Amino acid sequence: MFSKPNQRKSKKREQIIKTGQELLLRHGIKRITVEEICQKAGASKMTFYKYFASKLELVKHIWSQMMAEGYSKLDEINAMDIALPEKIQRMFAWKEQYIANMSEFFIEEIMSLDFDINAQYNQKFMQFITEAQKKGEVRPEIRPEFFMAVLEKLRELAFDEELINKYPSFIEFNREIKDFFWYGIYARPNMEK
Repeated sequence: MFSKPNQRKSKKREQIIKTGQELLLRHGIKRITVEEICQKAGASKMTFYKYFASKLELVKHIWSQMMAEGYSKLDEINAMDIALPEKIQRMFAWKEQYIANMSEFFIEEIMSLDFDINAQYNQKFMQFITEAQKKGEVRPEIRPEFFMAVLEKLRELAFDEELINKYPSFIEFNREIKDFFWYGIYARPNMEK
């Protein structure tokens, strides 16, 4: 008897999350209100605040889910019996497709928030690099700390508006950073996109 109300609550929460994600990714964080999310989700503000203390808490939850999906995809691709360059291409093709569903507003706003997810991302990335080093796919003499320092500096570029504005889209800018990180100034190997 008690499971039905809990199921309804859970369904309502999931509807708020789903609707919030659709609206926030399409329009950005600042342009969407709790009222708009509730209206489209068919939920009251009281119900919203029962599950999330604020719109920012909902955004954190959505971003956490999106990161978990990304980690899952990374693990899936990393488990494939293919060379590192192909893994990189597949990971970034997936990422570009994922980013294509986000508005420029959302990307800009989410990047300016500090959700303390970098530590988890850094750990996953270092695990990926360490495994590639053990397989001989990455130079073994490169220290993991150096990888992380370079990656952090490249992340800083993501906030350089003057540089970003030189690209037609964030996806193109992201592709440039990825190619520079993995291939440096050398011509990228011919690979299917």
